[in-house]
Amino acid sequence: MAALYVLALAAPQTPESATPSASVSALEVQLRPDAVGDRRVFVSETELTAQTGGVEARQVNRQKFELETLAASAGQMSLRFRLLEAALTDSRDPGLERLLQAWVGVDVVVAADASGRPVAFSDWPSVRSAYLARLGEVGLDQGEREAVATQLDRVPSDQLLSQLLSDVALLAEMQPRQPLPEGRFEQPLQVSGEVSRSGAQSVARSPDGCGVLLARSFSAETPNSAEPSSMTRDMRAILYAPDGWVSEVSRTTAMRAGQERSDEVVRIVREPPPSCPAA
Repeated sequence: MAALYVLALAAPQTPESATPSASVSALEVQLRPDAVGDRRVFVSETELTAQTGGVEARQVNRQKFELETLAASAGQMSLRFRLLEAALTDSRDPGLERLLQAWVGVDVVVAADASGRPVAFSDWPSVRSAYLARLGEVGLDQGEREAVATQLDRVPSDQLLSQLLSDVALLAEMQPRQPLPEGRFEQPLQVSGEVSRSGAQSVARSPDGCGVLLARSFSAETPNSAEPSSMTRDMRAILYAPDGWVSEVSRTTAMRAGQERSDEVVRIVREPPPSCPAA
């Protein structure tokens, strides 16, 4: 299933990459560039359910975090991520909540692209040290902290970045910095080997005139394989055009492989919601 997931997301051309015709209007998505000192607070809620071998597992994750722009230039920026609040329930491993809560208050500075997508830690050793110290504050003993440190050191840096800042990556995925063609664009069915893919994108002005409504859908399946599998993903966002950042985004993903399945729903909102100058 993981192989299908990677193939599905990496290979096809996205609808936004298509060049709009002259008759299609383009909507601006960022009216001012990012500036040093910009701060935004987001609240994310994630619910994940999975079934393997007839056993169902469920995880619910709620986080409140702050993003501050430390540097910004054409095509790149530096961001400080700080987790402010965290709560997690996991039917398989209740101990995961303490591991998450230990991140509260730890500053994570990263290099990011123009959309805010994290690409590298600026100083991972400092982040690691601060996190291990916090593990003691949330009640892990020396042996448990050493075990966590060993696990961290076994994970490649890019995977750590992806796991820790997955919400920031989701924001960035729906924050294109170039004008978007208005309307709906279909991605024709593509077949590569056993995998069939299709997708669509729609772009419209928000009713208040301050935002852009962006929706993307994608599906992939292997209907003719020995064990058919499928993946569907729907993403919806409201882009706040005055600063180019998302004010609300949701992503729903469903994956199936034989008798196994997983479903994930993520929703992130800005707190407080940005006001519309035109209102």
